[in-house]
Order: sequence, then structure tokens, then C-alpha cells
Amino acid sequence: MLKQAALLCITLAMLTACASMDKSECLTADWRTIGFEDGAKGKNETAISEYRQDCADHGVTPDLTAYRRGHREGAEQYCTHRNGFAVGRSGGSYQSSCPSALEADFLSGFRDGQQLYQLQRAVNAARSAFDKQQRLLTQLEQDIVVKTELLVEDGLTRDERIALLNEIEDAKHLLIETADYMPELEQNINRAEQALARGEKNFAKYQ
Repeated sequence: MLKQAALLCITLAMLTACASMDKSECLTADWRTIGFEDGAKGKNETAISEYRQDCADHGVTPDLTAYRRGHREGAEQYCTHRNGFAVGRSGGSYQSSCPSALEADFLSGFRDGQQLYQLQRAVNAARSAFDKQQRLLTQLEQDIVVKTELLVEDGLTRDERIALLNEIEDAKHLLIETADYMPELEQNINRAEQALARGEKNFAKYQ
């Protein structure tokens, strides 16, 4: 559980935009710690260029050596096989932040995670398509009921009744077509869910 929580924190941190540094932060910055945090978030070492731009206005130059030392230390925590999987599984991106000695192991897990992410997306897409068709089916049923009730009301001309009848018939035809398509959409969901289940089984080692 602790490992999973740590991986989640790292992944969430990746998604958080970094704020610019003000004068006080530039003057008191611990560049090794900043480098460590960036490395642990999977940010590329080139992120220091952002701090350099921020601090230049305040006459401060970042300590590149300290930053790089901290970044390597942070990257050692981030660039693991298991965390690569967590990042890929969440749909995160890789910013080429891992040292060459760690990159292959990280990318192996990252690609596995990406596979599972794509399988989950396929399930979501299949369910979304089914739900959309189900909403259309419900709407058509409601339209038919409303127009059928309107058809028997007083005050309609012959042409208006004919137009309503035509609209009802069209809705009924579309209703049949929509209903006939539902089993195929259900099968798509089942296939996608089965593929996801196989993927989860294949990558159970990451659990």
C-alpha cells in the first residue's frame, strides 16, 4: 500500500504545473533539493532553464552542479521498472529524464503500463458508444410517445396529422435500427473487457 501511495504521489506530481520562482525563492533556493524534486517527478534536467530565466531577473544564477546532483538522486527513485508501469498505466508521458543506466528498465515498465492504459481506453470507448446508443434509443421512444399523443389532439389539420404520422414512422424505423445495433455494442464491451482482464492478468506482477 505504501509503495502504491508513493507511486500515486509521484504520478500526480507530474501533472502539477510548476510555478515561477520569485526573488525570495531564488535567493534562498536549495538547488540540490529542487533538482531532487524534479528528478523524482520525472522532469527532465533541462527544467533548470526555467529557473534560470525566473532568477535572472533577480540577479541569481542557479547552482547547476548541485541541481544535477539532486536530480540524479531523485531520478533514481523515479526511474524504476515499477514506477515506469505506474506512469504508463495512468496515461502519463515520459520526458526522457532517466539516466541511461536506468532508462531501459523504466521504459520496459512504462510500455507495459501503456498497453494496459490503451486496453482501458478501449473499454471506456466501447461503454461510451453503448451509452450513447442507449440514450438515442430512449429519446426515440419518448419522441414516439409524445408525437402519438399529439396525433390524437383536436385542432390539427389533415396535413399536420400526416406529417406527424410520417415522423412517427421514421422514428420507429430508426428505433428498430438502433435496437438492432445494441447487441453488437454489447459484444464490443465484452471483448474489450476480456482483453483488459487478460492484460491485467499478464501484468499482475506490478500489483
